[in-house]
Amino acid sequence: MIDCAWLVLRAAGFVLLLQSAGAGLFLAAFGSRLTLSALAIRRVGARAGAAALAVLVAQYLFESVHMAGEWSGISDPAVLRLASASSAGHALLLRMAALACVTLGLARQGAAWRLLALAGVLAALGSFLLTGHTSVSAERAILAPLLFVHLALVAFWFGSLWPLRQLATLEPRAQAARTIAAFSAAAMWLVPAIPLAGAAMAALLLPRFAALWEPYGRLLGIKLALFAVLMVLAVLNKRRFAPALARGEPGALPRFKRSVAMEYALICATLAVSAALTGLYSPAGKEGAARVSASQITARA
Repeated sequence: MIDCAWLVLRAAGFVLLLQSAGAGLFLAAFGSRLTLSALAIRRVGARAGAAALAVLVAQYLFESVHMAGEWSGISDPAVLRLASASSAGHALLLRMAALACVTLGLARQGAAWRLLALAGVLAALGSFLLTGHTSVSAERAILAPLLFVHLALVAFWFGSLWPLRQLATLEPRAQAARTIAAFSAAAMWLVPAIPLAGAAMAALLLPRFAALWEPYGRLLGIKLALFAVLMVLAVLNKRRFAPALARGEPGALPRFKRSVAMEYALICATLAVSAALTGLYSPAGKEGAARVSASQITARA
């Protein structure tokens, strides 16, 4: 029950953070092309950031429960100190501060606020380098930049999906078509780097080929399968739905929005798998959920 609740908070935090961060990246890349939809996109990004911040506060408070393996951990001062001093606690604190900057930057207009939002995005993504399997690996010098690139590209792709739906609805058809075409052209080069970076990290983290049949490897296989379906949808968007939208074909807008919504749902599922993959299992084949023994609490109290 505790692991399930912790996993739900972790997955929700991933989804909301990447949506907010991705909206910031989308606006940095394509904001100059927008007229009618810019305000709506900023509002959704700011709301996602505020929701992510609330989830992360809950996750930070729940970390002591997860470490102790029992609900009493939330009221145990010794476990609370351990949780706040852990790498996960430090990462969550940085993530919360970064998301506050993203939320504030997206909620306001002006170049200075855009820079604040972008700085918050970079700090939020960088917080993932402080904890997890890559942070304790002997290959950290290689894994850290790979992870950052992987996360930045996922955030850009995922966080752009809702803005694409909004601009397709709010912008004039020609303007929307040009922006969608520009996004698709960039995505066709950037998105394939996501599995490449992921595969490179897996090759460095997995101790042996047989680990692919252990829980960590099986979840990794599920992620790859979901990504393959996502690539099919992305190709359909670029080659069929977006051109039909540009030509003004009847029913093109609903088809495009449905396709984008499917991409969004599949990425949410992929992020949920990632939450389990990185939180509950280790590439070495052991459970990754941290637990604190009574002797450890006594020793550090």
